[in-house]
Amino acid sequence: MVSIDYRRLLLLVLAGTLMTADPALGQAPEERFQVREQYASRKQAVALAVAFPGLGHLATGHRGKGTALVAAEILGLVVWLTSHADYKTQSEQIDVEKALYLSIREGGTYEGAEESWRRLNQLREDADGSHLRRRLFGVVAIGVYGYNLVDALLLGGLEPPGGGRVGLVPTASPERTGLALVTRF
Repeated sequence: MVSIDYRRLLLLVLAGTLMTADPALGQAPEERFQVREQYASRKQAVALAVAFPGLGHLATGHRGKGTALVAAEILGLVVWLTSHADYKTQSEQIDVEKALYLSIREGGTYEGAEESWRRLNQLREDADGSHLRRRLFGVVAIGVYGYNLVDALLLGGLEPPGGGRVGLVPTASPERTGLALVTRF
């Protein structure tokens, strides 16, 4: 089994990041944070959307939707992976507790066997919860990825902002304010 020292790994990543830092970091904020008017091509956006949910949307200027898709996918994957690790750990603990229970049952006291049986049932309930979370968030991650692909490939979600054919536009008049449904030809 390979043991990883996460502190050393983090220090190496930080050192590498600092050594390859962008020289633009010392520039004034208005020069660094400019709104990008040129968007990725449809082919590039589709490739990014296939690579990871939300990246294609971010590349075409849909910041809100892209950020939501990236965050939802990361959340789904992180919870799925941690639940999977918890489930594996709990399964191993169940095997150990089961062996302990069987050994106590053969030559131990009734109270010891009863306590081991209680711990075994608690471990099984915890493993069932982890298994349910693992399945649920696996489905969430797959669902976000599927929605991303459907939106990118079929629903036109990768069109540049403002290029839609139908939209809502705020209207203002002396009598009232509201929204108007506008179609572009």
